[in-house]
Amino acid sequence: MARVLLKIRGVLFPILLVFLAFPLSSVSAKSSPKARLPWLKGVRYWTAPDHTRVVLDVTGPGKTKVFKLSRPTRIVVDIEGMRVKAPGMERVGDGVVKEVRWAPKGRGVRVVLVIEGDLEHRFFYLKPFMGRTARYVVDVKKPEKVVVREKRQREEAAAKEKKERHFIIVIDPGHGGDDPGAIHNGIVEKRVVFSIAKKLANLLNSTTGFRAYLTRKGDYYLPLRKRVEIAHDYKADLFISIHCNAAPNRRARGAMVFALSNKGATDNVSRMLARIENTADMMEVEFTKKREVNYILLDLAQDYSRVESEKFARLALRSLVRFTGMPWGGVKKARFTVLKNPGIPSVLVEVGFLTNRREARLLRSGLFQTRVAIALADAVEDYFKDKMKPPSPEVMMARAQVGKSRGGEVSSKPVVARPSEGKAKVASGVGGPRVSTKRTGTRQRVAHRRWVIHVVRKGDTLWEISRKYGVKIRTILVANGLRKPTIYPGQRLVLPIARITTL
Repeated sequence: MARVLLKIRGVLFPILLVFLAFPLSSVSAKSSPKARLPWLKGVRYWTAPDHTRVVLDVTGPGKTKVFKLSRPTRIVVDIEGMRVKAPGMERVGDGVVKEVRWAPKGRGVRVVLVIEGDLEHRFFYLKPFMGRTARYVVDVKKPEKVVVREKRQREEAAAKEKKERHFIIVIDPGHGGDDPGAIHNGIVEKRVVFSIAKKLANLLNSTTGFRAYLTRKGDYYLPLRKRVEIAHDYKADLFISIHCNAAPNRRARGAMVFALSNKGATDNVSRMLARIENTADMMEVEFTKKREVNYILLDLAQDYSRVESEKFARLALRSLVRFTGMPWGGVKKARFTVLKNPGIPSVLVEVGFLTNRREARLLRSGLFQTRVAIALADAVEDYFKDKMKPPSPEVMMARAQVGKSRGGEVSSKPVVARPSEGKAKVASGVGGPRVSTKRTGTRQRVAHRRWVIHVVRKGDTLWEISRKYGVKIRTILVANGLRKPTIYPGQRLVLPIARITTL
């Protein structure tokens, strides 16, 4: 009898479990869909020269419907199957987007962009990528006449500088806007490279014979092809894209400079970096069908830009190592989209590893950023020193007229100024070049500055270094950001050395 009861219990017990499971699964089925609904976490925006970008940070995708309403003109984004904690509003007021509002609507969320007039827009979804959350993006394009006007202004500025026989350098701070670049050790790449780019532009613009322009002048994202287009609008003689590096190996360190390769990357690291940098544009689609831009030029122009790019890359890396003390990471080749500039020598500079604690700490420092800028400015001058152009006939005639009206003499030779004494201040946006001139008979003597590195040895004092190089102690302190006259063996001091050139 006991055996029979045990058998019955063995049969009934599993059946009972099945019956008990039904209500639990039904309750779970009813509650799980809502629990799995994605959230709208926040709304951000950036204003670029040709569009305003609104980003909706979400935890996952929903079913979307995008349409326009009038009076006032609005772009409406309905996301079904999305949740938001509370209604909200973000005022923009940049001449393109007035404001952005969002609130729950039925079983989803409605986002409304109030815009200035009937403007074009594009809408797309970006999956999570390299630590960034999923997001919906709405780009509202400025009127075509505004875009055309800005392009014309770039071309007119280039024509003026070319007439003066100035070399034009376009500096590209990588990333920007909702693309922060690498984020490690509390440092955001887009901020570091923008600071270095501004310092470099200030240095070059303070030096005779050069004019520097930035691809972006604020915190907004530019498509890689747009950066290339800007370089061509300015008719650049050199294109420098500035980035910070990152690697899984926390010990990786050093500066690297990349030139374009037509065959592929020189190594796996270069191939990986190119893939990461190029992915930013691969995730997006183009606004509308733009006019055709012919990037396929003569092989001669392609070969010229590749050869010259490698030449400048070597100069830039040598200068970075000399001025900053960073290890030599090597001149690499890879197929970066931003380097595809036919006829324009172009390099991508990785100024250090944010994943390396020591280099991250250096890159956070304004003084170190200034040294990086000085190093690149020095490389630019070395690259162009044998390429200096005489002034155009129109400029020479104008100078001759000014000289005659003042009763003086006019030299037709261009003055080639090296980095000046005020270069560290200029890099920070303060001060300017100090170039003194003296006449000896019919010739002119020009005093300019050349930056050198002095590695402090045991027993060195600032007074001895000052006498050796003919530089004031105060100048050494200012150039190196020193508050106290205390130095230590192995320390690298940047020194502006005076030189006299007779023209």
